Amino acid sequence: MNKTHRNIESIQKQVKSKINDLLVENGYSLVMEERFGDNLSLLLQWSNQEKNHTIQLIWDIREQWFDLGEFNKISNLNYLESNNIELYPFSVTGILFRNKYNAKYIAKIKSKIVEKLTLS
Repeated sequence: MNKTHRNIESIQKQVKSKINDLLVENGYSLVMEERFGDNLSLLLQWSNQEKNHTIQLIWDIREQWFDLGEFNKISNLNYLESNNIELYPFSVTGILFRNKYNAKYIAKIKSKIVEKLTLS
């Protein structure tokens, strides 16, 4: 496995762990985790049945970004039809301080989710 793939897997695991903790604390549960054909693209969905709300996070390997979205429902979800919250470009190569970069990156995503949960 090359360094780029290690960086991708590392950020995916870190984002999933941190975002999962935040969303579980707010009544959500992970209901979908799917990897696509290249095994590096990742779809995660967390739903809150009480609020009838779903948060979605997609890692797109081709575009190299995380796409944060939401649905005002919890069933019959088509990941392509989510309401976009934010796109987060991510550099998989050329970062000198990878851990610091990842931590700041995850903090941005968490901050946007907290903002969204506060408004809901």
